[in-house]
Amino acid sequence: MSEHAMIVQAAARAPARVEPHLFGNVADDWAAAEIWLAEVADNSRNASQETVATYRFHLAKLRWYLDQAGGRMPSQWTIEDVKAFRDFLADLPAYALSRKGARLGEDGYTPFRVRPAASSQADIIRFVRAMLSAFHAAGYIRIHPMALTRSAKPRRVDVTRSVPEDMYALILDCMAAQLHANQGRYQRYLRDRFVLVWLRETGIRASELAGARMDAVYRLSDPKTLRTYWMMRVDEAHGKGARARTIPLTKEALDALMAYRTAFGLAALPALGEQYALVLSTKTVAVAIGAGQVKATADRRYFGAWGAVTTRQAIFKIVKGCVQSAVDYLQDQGQFDEAIQLRKTSPHWMRHTFAKGALLQGHDLRQVATALGHTSLDTTMTYTEQDALDQIRAWEQNRPGTLAEGQ
Repeated sequence: MSEHAMIVQAAARAPARVEPHLFGNVADDWAAAEIWLAEVADNSRNASQETVATYRFHLAKLRWYLDQAGGRMPSQWTIEDVKAFRDFLADLPAYALSRKGARLGEDGYTPFRVRPAASSQADIIRFVRAMLSAFHAAGYIRIHPMALTRSAKPRRVDVTRSVPEDMYALILDCMAAQLHANQGRYQRYLRDRFVLVWLRETGIRASELAGARMDAVYRLSDPKTLRTYWMMRVDEAHGKGARARTIPLTKEALDALMAYRTAFGLAALPALGEQYALVLSTKTVAVAIGAGQVKATADRRYFGAWGAVTTRQAIFKIVKGCVQSAVDYLQDQGQFDEAIQLRKTSPHWMRHTFAKGALLQGHDLRQVATALGHTSLDTTMTYTEQDALDQIRAWEQNRPGTLAEGQ
């Protein structure tokens, strides 16, 4: 590369700052972004740890893209740069996909585990808009490159993305039918079953489950009836929008928890202040007893030195593993369409399944919204398909017998 070309490229990588600005003496756009993220975490009433973690992951995607493409820093972007990044996400090249199993810092790792779906692309672009808006508001950039770009519409809930009751039962049956040849496999089975049942019965998000501890499960007494119930507490740090809430537990959810805990050598029910992660790993971690380190795996298990499952990606992987045997069974039976649909199951599908099931069973809309952590009842209403039902009833009233009915 010629000296002139190197100078041009260096200029493109330098931040286009307008002094003075609120970020102070920052080295580059990435340092400015870190200051912004710290402010988001500290000052926004609606920011949780999960929000900031998601922003950081999107920032990593943007930074990787610019490092690979040799593009201009965000502070120098124009409308064309925004379009180029949007096009890159829409048609992600093969080299951008991370090697399977690769971790940060390893060869073949990229922040793109899979090709981003349209909704994920919109999320990334929304993040870029938020960052550039902060840069503009702070006086770090003079012109907002996305000022004329239409905002992406918020995600709309796809009510078809849920698991029918018979398919849910099939998943549990197929999991139970698997050979659990040793204690480790049996523990994994009951842990995975707990995760699936808990998502289905509580409607919590994968990130909320991954961030919870055992002491999130507690007893609550009703002074009117003098009856005691089991609840789950979602704290502000992990609830979306930094909103804490509590969720009543069903018998099925509590039974799954008790069986899973017992398999890991714990008391069936959590104790007050118990610091174990709610979702345990079947792998152990180093533990010290007195002045010595417990090294043998069997001894670590004896002392309950279990690792923790703490990421939503790990929860996603568990759910995918849960449904695989049911998918295989459906394929063996020649039910290929059902197998294809069931393979798409994710933790968020289980959340949708909870919402639809609760509303169809007659639960109060406001209470379901509270359990889900929704701020707007309109979001919860989506699960009822009320608009579609209203249209059907209007047709039946005005032109009875016209609509095609399912058999």
